[in-house]
Amino acid sequence: MSTAHPPTQVTLFVYYKLPVTEHAQWLGRVRDFQQAVVQAWPGMTVELMQRPEASPEGMETWMEVYRHPQGVSPEMMASVAALAQAHGLPPKRAAELFVPLH
Repeated sequence: MSTAHPPTQVTLFVYYKLPVTEHAQWLGRVRDFQQAVVQAWPGMTVELMQRPEASPEGMETWMEVYRHPQGVSPEMMASVAALAQAHGLPPKRAAELFVPLH
């Protein structure tokens, strides 16, 4: 069975944890950052999600989702990471690429 997929189906998921008490201060910062990503990569769509419940330690898990008509390339992935650092986002960000199952 082939595992090759057309590049247009590559989606980037980035997730990290933040204290519930800092929700409001991070929300605007992440949205500003995502706007910078959209400006840097025309056609890029972004989503910001969170798990419905916080951990017992008071941490929320946030998920950023990035899609592009030509697929998310390694250059785009590196750009997202660099822009996140430039915007002062949390350094512990796990980034993974996924493709649809066929």
